[in-house]
Amino acid sequence: MQHTLIWLAALIVPIGLSAQTYEKQGGNLSFGIRNTISTFNHGNPKEVGFGVGGHMRLQLVDRVNTEWYADVLPANLYNKATRMDYHIGWSVMYYLIDPKGFTRKFTPYVVAGHCFDFTRIKLNGDNTQPVHKRFSSAVQAGVGCHYNITPRFDISLATQYMFHLGKELHAHQEEDGSLNIEEHKNAGWEGHLLFSISFNYKFMKLWKPGRKSA
Repeated sequence: MQHTLIWLAALIVPIGLSAQTYEKQGGNLSFGIRNTISTFNHGNPKEVGFGVGGHMRLQLVDRVNTEWYADVLPANLYNKATRMDYHIGWSVMYYLIDPKGFTRKFTPYVVAGHCFDFTRIKLNGDNTQPVHKRFSSAVQAGVGCHYNITPRFDISLATQYMFHLGKELHAHQEEDGSLNIEEHKNAGWEGHLLFSISFNYKFMKLWKPGRKSA
């Protein structure tokens, strides 16, 4: 009889512990700031942009979140020109595992979305030099992960490839050291990798959550 009770306890206790309930995460509204690194021109290290941005996240259901963001990315081109890129867009994030109220330390996800971007390149020095501009859009996809310090506060790392749908602006350094700005039409699969690290805080829920079993 004693052995039977021990076996029953061994079965019941883990089940009881796993019965913890978590609020559904739909309606979570959070805001974040981020640093971004963008690799332009096929990853040439002399055209890497380092920028800042911010975003708002609105979580629709437990495993689907949305992100609405804006970035500004300046880049110094060979000490001969300055490139500025502005991104405004949105993404959908799908969590590969149940976040369980973001009580897990790590929550990996896949992400995809769309953005509008504006690029401006100006040669240094003489103000009479023309300013090259381009407005287009892009689609992006990649992977990321939240590190949940608390259920409300996380640090997120993500990398995405941005595929431009319109024209591309590139700076090419000639053999004589001069810089040539070229506009590529129908850029095909040309684009760039975007890396970001962000700090995010959940401020409120926009609608009343239900409850679910773990």
